[in-house]
Amino acid sequence: MAKRYITIVLVYLLLLFSASIGIPIVQHILLSMTSMSTADAQTYGVITWSIFSNLLSLAIIIPMLYRKPKEKKIELGEKTTPFLSIVWIIGGVIGLYVAQFICSIILTLISGNIGESANTELLVDLTRSAPIFLIFISVLGPILEELVFRKVVFGGLSNVMNIHVAAVISSLFFGLLHGDISFLLTYFVIGLILCFLYTKTKRIAVSMGAHILMNTIVLLVSLGIIGG
Repeated sequence: MAKRYITIVLVYLLLLFSASIGIPIVQHILLSMTSMSTADAQTYGVITWSIFSNLLSLAIIIPMLYRKPKEKKIELGEKTTPFLSIVWIIGGVIGLYVAQFICSIILTLISGNIGESANTELLVDLTRSAPIFLIFISVLGPILEELVFRKVVFGGLSNVMNIHVAAVISSLFFGLLHGDISFLLTYFVIGLILCFLYTKTKRIAVSMGAHILMNTIVLLVSLGIIGG
C-alpha cells in the first residue's frame, strides 16, 4: 500500500485505542467540574471521547486521503449513476440483513444461543443514556470505517494483490477491530458485502450509505423506536 495509506491506518488505530487514556481523562474532568455520579461520568466519558476521537480521525484522515488522489484499481471504469447508487444502497442493506440472519443461524448451530452482540448492546445502552450518541453510531462511525477499511485497506491492497484476497484481509481486519470474537463471522461477512458494494459501484458513498442505513435501523429497532 501507499505510505499515506499506512499512515492513515496507524492514525486510525492510534485514536481507536486512545480510549484507554482519553476516557479516564474526560471522566476526571466531569467529576471535578460537575456533580455527576461516577457511573454517569464514566458513561459520558465514553460517549464524549468516542465522538471526539472519531471527529479528530476524520479531520486528519480526509485531508491525507484526498490531498494527492491516486486512482485505485477498484475505482477504474464507469461509476454507477446516482439513481443506481441508491438502488445498490437499498439492495445492499437487504443483503446485509439476510447475511446477518444466515450468520446468526450458523453461530447458533455452532455455539448454541449466543444472544445479541456485546458490542451492539453497549452501543444501545450508551445511546439510551445520551441520544446524541446516535450520530456517532449511525453516521460518524460508518463514514470513518468505510474510509479506512474499504477505501484505504481494501482499495490499497487491491492495487498490489488479488482483489478477493484484499477483500478477505480487510474484512477480517474490520471484524477483529470490533472486539467481539463470538460475532467475528458476522462482522467478517458484513465487511465482504461492503467491499462488494464498493467494487460493483466504484463509489465509496454506496458502501457508506448501506453501512449508515444498516446501523441506523439496527439501533432504532434495538431501542424499540421502530418495529415495536
